[in-house]
Amino acid sequence: MVLRVGLDEIDFLLFSRFARSGTARQKDPSGVQVLSYGVERISHFTARQTLEKIFVQLPKTTDVRELVATFPESQFNAQVIELTTPPILPRHLMDRAEAFSIEKDIRARASRIFQKRLFRESGILPGEFSLRNVKILNRKIDGYPVPKLDGFKRGEIVFSILGMFLLEPPFLPVEQFAKSHGIYDIRVIHIVEAIESFARARNQEGVYLFVQEEKTQIVVQKEGHIVLVDSIPMGENAFTEFFGDFLGMRETTAEAFQEQYFQGNLSQAVREKVQTYLLPEIQKFGTLVKKKLSAAKMALPESIWIFGKGRALRGIQNLFNADELEDLPFSQKPEVRFLLPKEIWEIKDFPGLDDPGYTSLCLLGTS
Repeated sequence: MVLRVGLDEIDFLLFSRFARSGTARQKDPSGVQVLSYGVERISHFTARQTLEKIFVQLPKTTDVRELVATFPESQFNAQVIELTTPPILPRHLMDRAEAFSIEKDIRARASRIFQKRLFRESGILPGEFSLRNVKILNRKIDGYPVPKLDGFKRGEIVFSILGMFLLEPPFLPVEQFAKSHGIYDIRVIHIVEAIESFARARNQEGVYLFVQEEKTQIVVQKEGHIVLVDSIPMGENAFTEFFGDFLGMRETTAEAFQEQYFQGNLSQAVREKVQTYLLPEIQKFGTLVKKKLSAAKMALPESIWIFGKGRALRGIQNLFNADELEDLPFSQKPEVRFLLPKEIWEIKDFPGLDDPGYTSLCLLGTS
């Protein structure tokens, strides 16, 4: 079972894996059957109560063995840093023991830096969050990428390291819910990890934009690893609030109207009027993304993949198609596409295969 525990709602996806003849189960992502899926608003309920509402919707014969969860960027933070170890003379071939010691030390050093940085940037005390994972993304010796350290001559080593922090209070109701239903295999995975795993397996470089309620996560995958992780303080809620404030709609009406707009169910005249009204908000979104991508200071891959809360996506896709980011250092004019569940799982019995709102759950489910 996969959960995306958002600020206002919880997305869920229950699936089972099965082995096809002659295929190893764990290596066959197409051997998937979706059993239940949907979205539950937290609204006046607690997260724990909402999870219980989801559980009663599941097929009665289901035996949930594993739970994978993720949380919004404001509660589950990811950062990438580079750290360097100087060369030691005389140059020598590193063996496995020395390589292990170097990487152990670099992870400890990175952990200290991540914790100090998070406290400095957010004011969150170390006791309120846990460092969930410190992952080495890339290693370079004297400027040359290497898959591992042992077997190579010692020189200046540059590590690219991904660190992920989780606020403990949002996780506790999920853990309590899982254990109350006999689910003890609980994994918390950041969407950045899931994107990195997917992109590396598919050799799919690109700029990935994951639109959440209040923020949008930006991930750039290039040359087999993540080179940029950042976010902007604008997501689906900004567009919903715009519809509500500018057009005088209630929140639920604004959400339904946005959904019709995204699905293309409005008349041509209404669509054009909506695009005109939305243009300032879309341009604001583009300016924020542009500022973050400019900080990469590298040639960007030519694919832009967008997924997340669907009601905001159509306008965002149109923004990139309108050459708004043409002065960014893309290697060529970027191709903008939605990243859809059907590109992750080759299954036919899931009605959400063309819904980018379920893409994050599918990415987490394959991690």
